[in-house]
Amino acid sequence: MKTLAKLLVLILVLSQLEIGTAWGQGPTAYTVQHGDTLYEIALRYGTSVEAIAQANGIADPDFIFVGQRLVIPPSGGKIHVVQRGETLSGIALRYGTSVEAIAQANGIADPDLIYESQQLLIPTSLPYPLIAVEVTPSPAIQGQTLVIKVRMGKEAALKGSFDGRPLRFVAEEGYHWALAGIHALAHPGVHLLEIEADGVKTTRAVQVVAGEFPVEYLYFSPEVRRLLDPALIQAERERLAEVFAAFSPEKHWKGPFVVPVEGRLTSPFGARRSYEGGPVASYHGGVDYGAPEGTPVHAAEAGRIVLAEELKVRGKAVVIDHGLGVMSGYWHLSEIDVEVGQEVEKGELIGKVGNTGLSTAPHLHWEVQVGGVKVNPLQWARWTIP
Repeated sequence: MKTLAKLLVLILVLSQLEIGTAWGQGPTAYTVQHGDTLYEIALRYGTSVEAIAQANGIADPDFIFVGQRLVIPPSGGKIHVVQRGETLSGIALRYGTSVEAIAQANGIADPDLIYESQQLLIPTSLPYPLIAVEVTPSPAIQGQTLVIKVRMGKEAALKGSFDGRPLRFVAEEGYHWALAGIHALAHPGVHLLEIEADGVKTTRAVQVVAGEFPVEYLYFSPEVRRLLDPALIQAERERLAEVFAAFSPEKHWKGPFVVPVEGRLTSPFGARRSYEGGPVASYHGGVDYGAPEGTPVHAAEAGRIVLAEELKVRGKAVVIDHGLGVMSGYWHLSEIDVEVGQEVEKGELIGKVGNTGLSTAPHLHWEVQVGGVKVNPLQWARWTIP
């Protein structure tokens, strides 16, 4: 039976070898030797275990046998399975390559003719030791959090930047990842991602598209209006910039964030704003939830309290450091139930809804910042990042 199983696997590999040759990019055929592992083979050819496993239909990367013939995708190659509604141009944009390069690598005569579940070899043409760079979401919307994943053929010093802001990479098994916040007012178009490993550099174009944001016109009572004093706003902005600029190396969150309060969403992230009839020159840096004063407010995720005090503009406020440059803020509270330095868990009570500071009615303003950039908190509530 074992001999028959090996024969069936060999037939499958050989059939895939014929498909691989049709890709037109010159995949290498390799025969497994005694003592080989898929990891060592991937290192030898400057590719990844995942790329070889996908190219050969290997469900368990630990199961290869002596004499087995493997298709080795070109260095930097990746297999992409076409999803419903995808286009070749969209796939090319996601991986930072061109329609022509993918078409040539897969023997596609008409770039408009691809089909669901089709396996495409994506030639990334990255310099060694870089094997793959994956960026999601792609394209990205103003205000979203960008996830950058990098795979390398060997251990190397890794650094990078997005829009000129440095990235801090975290090592996971088999890859490294970093987060970047896209400003809510970032210009639609191409933004540059730069990656460097052991002095080897590559640049990636990240497409940012405009979001659909409403315009809000806000008016305040004379007493509250005085809080629009530019000097007051600037002083508080500088105070919070110091808080949000801190970086702790430990990741505290484990999954999607929870919405911190039960209430009705009254103002979305990114809404363009006019104050007191002035120009639409600002935007909403979080999400607002209307709720009765005294409604409990909970930590969106685990972390450490780095601010718990009353501010002039934002009222009674709490900031939680979730690690790796990710922080969440909670403004306009009526009561603060935590103190600086305290460790909190997801869902733990941190305060109560109020109407303090620059506010027109009881509500919670909840925001998330990544590397000091305000991003849409609802992306963190709906996705597991990274």
